[in-house]
Amino acid sequence: MFDDTGTVALDPAGWWTRAGAVFIDILLFLSMLVVPIVFVVVGLVLCWEETVEGFVADGAGVLIIVVGAVLGLGAFVWSGWLFGYRQGVSGTTPGKRRRRIQLIDVATGEPPGGARGVGRWLVPVLVGGIQGIGSVVQLVDILWPVWDARNQRLIDKVMRTQVVVGLPQVMPVDGSVESPSPIS
Repeated sequence: MFDDTGTVALDPAGWWTRAGAVFIDILLFLSMLVVPIVFVVVGLVLCWEETVEGFVADGAGVLIIVVGAVLGLGAFVWSGWLFGYRQGVSGTTPGKRRRRIQLIDVATGEPPGGARGVGRWLVPVLVGGIQGIGSVVQLVDILWPVWDARNQRLIDKVMRTQVVVGLPQVMPVDGSVESPSPIS
């Protein structure tokens, strides 16, 4: 499983395979945001009044906006858990499982762990928030596997991770090998 340099010898996932997995994950995340967005829009419509003031903060409209904001915050926390922590622990996301690829630690071949998974998810988001250069750095990070020999993003190089072809195998008590549950 290890090559001459002491690193794991698995086939790196191609850029298009990874892009397909990200597309599935983005669709899942956006579907989680539909309900909070509907709540906020309904609350804003209830608060809107055709007067000089524009908005009238009444109890029902503000309550609906607050519920929508809390649900939106919950969606972002859930996203950090699923696409950050859970990916670090299991090596997969729903998109990665569908595309049959996984995230591994370059040195061990095992999933990198929850903290590195969260870092791998959070650092590009924070860098992208930097006004001006952040978007350029994000674009370079996303496109880096196209010309990299190991098909790694910049964040993969920083976190010492790699996305490879194949799903992790789970060894049950009876010794047979099975694929992990798509729910976990």
